[in-house]
This record gives sequence, structure tokens and C-alpha cells, in this order.
Amino acid sequence: MRRLSVAGLVSCVLLLGAVPSGWTPGQPGADVGSVLAEVEAKPLALPDTIAQRVSGSTLLYYFSPTCPHCRETAQSIVKLASDLEGRADVVGVASAASDPKEVSAFVEEFELPFEVVQDTDRALARAAGLRSTPVVLWVEPVAQGYELREIFAPFYRGAEHLVKLRFSRDNPFSSFEPGVYTGRHTCAACHQVESMSWSLTHHSVAYATLYLRNRASDLACVGCHVTGMDQGGFELGDHRSPLSGVTCESCHGPGGPHDGERQDALETCTECHDRDHSLAFTVEAGLPHIDHYFASTLDESEVKARWSQLARGEAERPLAGFAEGKNIGSSVCRDCHKAEWKAWRKSPHAKSMDSLEGEDASRVSCVRCHATPMAAGPEPEALEGFQRSGGVGCESCHGPGETHAASPTADNILGLGSRCPECVIEEVCTSCHDKDWDPKWDLQLRLETVRGYH
Repeated sequence: MRRLSVAGLVSCVLLLGAVPSGWTPGQPGADVGSVLAEVEAKPLALPDTIAQRVSGSTLLYYFSPTCPHCRETAQSIVKLASDLEGRADVVGVASAASDPKEVSAFVEEFELPFEVVQDTDRALARAAGLRSTPVVLWVEPVAQGYELREIFAPFYRGAEHLVKLRFSRDNPFSSFEPGVYTGRHTCAACHQVESMSWSLTHHSVAYATLYLRNRASDLACVGCHVTGMDQGGFELGDHRSPLSGVTCESCHGPGGPHDGERQDALETCTECHDRDHSLAFTVEAGLPHIDHYFASTLDESEVKARWSQLARGEAERPLAGFAEGKNIGSSVCRDCHKAEWKAWRKSPHAKSMDSLEGEDASRVSCVRCHATPMAAGPEPEALEGFQRSGGVGCESCHGPGETHAASPTADNILGLGSRCPECVIEEVCTSCHDKDWDPKWDLQLRLETVRGYH
């Protein structure tokens, strides 16, 4: 009788890192029909205390008042009860181990608008095979008793949208409300491979990068690392929100096109990928890295390896680079930036080639982080492609200076202004100061040092 919903399954995939059963490498897309198909109903023996409250389509919300997941989903079930009013009733069923006082406090705190009973002898848990909370069971009265139409286990925040979709199989998009964000798990219900492919991108860990850097409360940063902030979506400080990260609806809009509104995904890129947050970003350069079917080209071990790289911050960042242009050498910078140039000359960057000994000074793999390329763009493959006499010069951090020298403006060079674009600076610095070669490197500490002479 137990059936894990597709969205619930994908939810577990994204949170726990397991490849979903039924998904195989090379599968071109999701089987949408499996989400909308009728599920074989199973007879369910309901205890009398619950049966007498089931007169039509009913959702049984099985919960424990002290369970953190139940507390997290309480508002979701309240919203679901409101949305399905007139189509289905909701009855709360507290687990056998629940303390009655705690149940009453739970009902009061979350203002549950439906009746709550307790599964005191575990009759419901045994009949439906329930071993955890929260769970939602869809039951129907029939001539011979009761049937279990579907079970949503685990019931998570955002699963209310899937439940509504299941109640509207003949017209599933009617459950999508205009302008209402549904969360990534709802999209994953029908778009499984697309969701799996998204989980392999930097967009999927966008919020985690802020959380790990203690910037998850910085209003200047959060909006571009979550979905729908200040638009009825993500709420500041909600670390477990299904709208954390740059999810499907960041690009396709609330509900995708299913709420009747179609948003051009490509027009949303530059809302976040602007000068202060990306290096020389163009939609044309970024688009090839948004492959909705990328996961279908990988086997299970490759998918897990990619997840691991993202979690450790070691996944490649192909867009972290300056726009192509000629590097003219730090000596040219001296004419306008005398104090900065003088400080640079005394820094380890200027003397970085001196630290290479023996054959290392002739290895391109070493020189690339100890010298400045002749030009920005593809990494040089030979020593002749580097300005080795100048060490790590100004243009290694600020980008090619040819255009800036000809017409000095803030728009044609990467600078450290009143609000340093740290997203951009970090991309530059960590191309060499990575965990393998400089494990104690600290961005904030280095920035303070640099600000001292810029």
C-alpha cells in the first residue's frame, strides 16, 4: 500500500544524493504519464475513531507534534486544506507516542483548521505500514469500507502542490495559481531528468555557498542565490526552503508556463549575472552550460562524483574568466596608479616567479599561477604565452588593460570600488588560490590587505 510519490522520490534524490530508481542513463525525458496516472487503490482498514470522520475524499495528515519535519510542513497542510476545501476534507492523526498536551499545543500554534485525533493503538500505522512522520494518505469511502488511493511519504514542504496536481489529473495545470511559486520538487515530479541535470549545476548549490560563507543574511547577496525573493517566493533566513538555490522558477517564472504566464528564461540571466557578480558574462557564453538533459549522458558513478565536487566546491567553473583582450603589462598601470603599483612591486605577487625553482620555472602548469598571460582568453599552452618577468601582475586580477589604457573608465576594467564585487574577485583569486595549493587562503583577509594600498 505504501507508495512514494515521484516528487517525494526526487526530493530525496536532491537532498540525500541517490539516483532515483527508474531513471537510467540516456533517458531523454521524464515519464509525465506516471505522475498523472491513476494509482491502484488498496483496501484500508481504518480504526473507528478515524473512519467515522471519513465521509468523502479525505486526506489523513499523520504527524508527531515534536517532529521537526512535521513542524516544518504544518503550514503546507494548512494551505492544502484551504485549497482543497469542498473537494476533500483533512483530518489530522497524531502518532501513538504523541503527548496529548503537545498535540493541543501543536494545533494551537499552527492554527490547524481541521479536527485532530490520535492513533492511540497504532491501528492506522499498522494498517498503512507507516513508520515515520509526516505522511499524507488519500483515502476514499467505498461500499466495502475504505480505500487508500495514494500515500505521500514523506510529506515535505511544497508537496501540497503535487497533491493538488493529483486531485486535478484531468486538468492538472488548474492547480497552478498565477504568480505562485511551487518549488523545485513540484517541477521535478514531471521533469525528472531536467531536475537531475539541474542538481549537477552550480545553480543548485547557489544558496549553500552563501550559507557556508555566513552571508545567508546579506540582502546584497541572497536575492541572486534563491528563487523569488521579495516576489512571494523565498523568505530571508528560511534555510530549508524549497525555493533556496537558483531553481527552475528563477528562470521560467512561478509555476513555469503552467500558470498561464510564459517568461523568456534567457531574459532573466542578466538580472543576476551583471558586472558586479560575473566576469564578462554573456548569455551566449552561459547558455551551453544550461543543458536540461545533461544527466542523461552520465552513469550513476559520474552523477555521484559531480554531486561530490559541487558539495566540496571543487566543480569546474567554466565561466570564471576575463573577456578576451591583450595584456599590456603592469608598467603601463604605473602612470596612473603610482601608489598601487609601488605597493604591488613589494608584494609576493610581483616576485611570484622567483619562488619557482628548477624545472618548475619551465612548466606551464606551474607558471600559469606565477605569471600573467600575454592575453586574456584561452589558457596559454606554451611558456611564450606568459609575461614571466612581471610575475602576477595587475592584469591577472583586473583583466586585460589595453582598452582601459586607451580610454580609462570604470566600465572597462575590474576594480575594487566602494563595494568590492566579491563574487567576481573570488572567481579570479581561486583560479590559483585553491584548496590544494593554498589551503589556508582567506579571501576576506587578503581583500583587507589589498584595500590597504588600492
